[in-house]
Amino acid sequence: MDTTTIIKNLHPLEIKVLLKYSAADKLTAEKLQKDLDYKEGHANQAFSWLGGKGLVEVVEKIPHTFYEITDLGRAFAKDGTVEERAAAFVKENGAKTLPELASGLKIENKDIGSAFGLLSKEGVLKMNEEKKAEYTGKPLPASIATTAALLKKAAAQESGQLDLTTLSKDEQTVIATLAKKRGAADSPFKTIERETVVYKLCGNYKEVVSDLKKSGI
Repeated sequence: MDTTTIIKNLHPLEIKVLLKYSAADKLTAEKLQKDLDYKEGHANQAFSWLGGKGLVEVVEKIPHTFYEITDLGRAFAKDGTVEERAAAFVKENGAKTLPELASGLKIENKDIGSAFGLLSKEGVLKMNEEKKAEYTGKPLPASIATTAALLKKAAAQESGQLDLTTLSKDEQTVIATLAKKRGAADSPFKTIERETVVYKLCGNYKEVVSDLKKSGI
């Protein structure tokens, strides 16, 4: 496609990109949003049109993983996880059977059973001779504190999302056990995978830019 034909078919969204950048720039939708005040949809449309004219090409695709807090996660951030609440309830009210614990906390038996299993494994609670969950005096494990911190951090974000790359190794290990990609309603976090597409100007973009400037556009 010759430059005259290209210029006749350029949209203002494309023109701004061509006049702003060079082939040395790595271009992403986020960069165009920041530099040109584009919306994400406008940035992607500009890349699509420019690509159709052979003026940009994809040079890299960078994967990203985000963890988005669910409604259940927000409830945990507000009221505490089942493990936190179960341990606190037994500590404050004495030994309880698991059904008593479920009733007292208004939590389903299966969730209390899972929480007791974890707390028992960590030595925080134990089953006494009366078949009641009893507090041992041992503090909650670090993983539960990390879980609580992650929930509060995500709940405080407007997007409700945490970027994997911003988390410590311990946080990454913990949050991987709390998230699902699908059917995440019963999990504190939903896993979201995206990719950043990186473009650069190519083809005869220099000629197009030169003719654009000459035309006074």
